[in-house]
Amino acid sequence: MAADTQLVYHDFREAMQVARERQLPLLLHFGAEWCNPCQRMEQTVFARPELERNLAGKLILVKIDADRSPELTQMYRVNSYPSDVFIDTQGRVLSKSSGVSSLQGYIASALQVESRYRQSTQLVQERQESGNSPAPYSFLDIRLGQTGPFPESVQVSQTRTDSKPAPTETLTDIEEKEPEVVFVALDGYCPVRLREKRSWVKGAEKHSFIYQQQEYRCAGEDEVKAFESNPDDYAPRLLGCDPVLMWETDRALPGSTEFAAYYGNQLYLFTSEENREMFRIDPQRYIDLKHVLAPRDVEATLIR
Repeated sequence: MAADTQLVYHDFREAMQVARERQLPLLLHFGAEWCNPCQRMEQTVFARPELERNLAGKLILVKIDADRSPELTQMYRVNSYPSDVFIDTQGRVLSKSSGVSSLQGYIASALQVESRYRQSTQLVQERQESGNSPAPYSFLDIRLGQTGPFPESVQVSQTRTDSKPAPTETLTDIEEKEPEVVFVALDGYCPVRLREKRSWVKGAEKHSFIYQQQEYRCAGEDEVKAFESNPDDYAPRLLGCDPVLMWETDRALPGSTEFAAYYGNQLYLFTSEENREMFRIDPQRYIDLKHVLAPRDVEATLIR
């Protein structure tokens, strides 16, 4: 088979190199010689010519023996077999599943993830070519201190460039430096009414609740009690930061209530309609983010 249409690889490094050259996603199939369901899939799925006819040229399939590749297995947190992990050419997880699958089910699932990946990747390329980067700096201001366009050089994780050693900080030191409240979340709208009734109702300062150093304003005492009992249900994911930006740029920039969306009954905020559309096309890619954010990681708040 020609190299440019080869589907199955057994060496991860080689497969990753080919995937980057051909700009294709990778499907990592984890199995083991002692795993009976894995061996059954070898016969019913991987030995069938239909697999190659449907998937060749659309993705790179990497068959991984979990016992011989423990680091890779641990990296992608695979703990049952067979398991499949879809990743992009930077190694980021696009989708993950486990268990035995039929031939048709396996092909359909792979094509679905590949289609979403292709559409969202195309959108990113089009935006880059048009000069419309994922981060809309034009309407971002820094609220802590001076205001102005947010500099592109600022990153979530910053590296010291001077030669002086960084001072050692204890957890207590860090906590003392952080302000009690970073900003009023959701532009002051009640998170409980929003989730339960999908209604944009302004909350009141007297019915506020502090969570993760953000002030949430509720419509009344009942809403405060509901929020207090289960704040994770009502607060936006990722501290309200745009998940598309975090994926594409590794930056924590807060989204806007103007571009909000619920997925799996969880609230996500975006900085633009384009980013919300990218999320709609391939939500699984963005909800699997492994970022652990603290309020101090949020770069700026939206001035509306």
